[in-house]
Amino acid sequence: DLSADASWTWGRRDCKHCELYCIHKQSQMNILDCTIRDGSYATHYHWDANAMEMIVSTLSSLGVEYIEIGNGTGLGAYRKLVNALDDEAYFHYCIPRKGSSKIGAFFIPGIGTKEDLRRFREEGGDFVRVGANVTEISTTYEYLQYAKSLGFFVTCNLMKTCAISKFQLAQIAGEIVNYEVDCIYLVDSAGGMLPDQVRGYVEAIKEFYDVKVGFHGHNNLLLANANSLSALQAGAEFVDATLRGIGRGAGNAQLESLIAICQKAHLIKEGYNVLELADLAEKTVGDMLLKGSTKREINEGTENFHDSFTNILEKVASEYDVDPDLLISEVCKFNIINPSEELFEFAAKRLKEGNKFKLVPTYPHKNY
Repeated sequence: DLSADASWTWGRRDCKHCELYCIHKQSQMNILDCTIRDGSYATHYHWDANAMEMIVSTLSSLGVEYIEIGNGTGLGAYRKLVNALDDEAYFHYCIPRKGSSKIGAFFIPGIGTKEDLRRFREEGGDFVRVGANVTEISTTYEYLQYAKSLGFFVTCNLMKTCAISKFQLAQIAGEIVNYEVDCIYLVDSAGGMLPDQVRGYVEAIKEFYDVKVGFHGHNNLLLANANSLSALQAGAEFVDATLRGIGRGAGNAQLESLIAICQKAHLIKEGYNVLELADLAEKTVGDMLLKGSTKREINEGTENFHDSFTNILEKVASEYDVDPDLLISEVCKFNIINPSEELFEFAAKRLKEGNKFKLVPTYPHKNY
């Protein structure tokens, strides 16, 4: 019990008790690489076969235990995308090269089907992450149950987690654990969370339920690594990362630097070779990324705006000749989960007239 003596600073290498505690923390913590899955947004859903093979085989040889493959919105997404690789191509090039690592895929009800889950399991899939908007998570329940029946390691991913309070999160987590999921994932879909907020969300689940917690961060405010570290320090067992931070929009936590950070914080085993991971990133995704966030990406993170609504945003902003960044701010005052085109138009009309929405301030006591 480290609290028994304030002089036992967590992470000190010269303290026997603390060293044992660090080893215990290391044994629980996992990094899940989603370079291929989240990075598919940057490759227009069409990875080169050699790149996929190199990424999976090298990650496995370097000790990354969980590797996610497929298109951005998961199994079955190729049916709605133009010129995208189909699931079978990902299976063919990636699964035979997983070595001792576990291969997984993302799954969204309505995009994927139970047949997609069954097929992935037959081909050698080890884990599946079933996701939905946090306010619509009940749509995942039958698929969580089915995936468990197939023998998958199953996580439930709460997309746009920031749309609810910690109290609401604790309530939702109570429903999810009834389906015996292996892990509940917090998702910073717009890259707008702060480290203290992430810590609070993790603790809201850990305080009440004996279930693993994961965190998936985006990098609009360049806090994906910091937020991932905060999640781990609060007790999360899983964090997501990608080579060079490649991913949708502003990208994700960067695998190489996140591992280096976790090693310095004694949260992860020393066996990972950060420099070899950096070499892999250079060879496979090095020329795809720009450093830093754009003006739009920063605004999306600030307002918690999901970039899947970009087409509607730009269409309405053009029609009404208003600043799209101002339009984002106005729309997000009302809906950050699934804003309708009608809401965009209503907000654009008000902006055109020189008006902005005025909302009653929220009260701190409602946050938990």
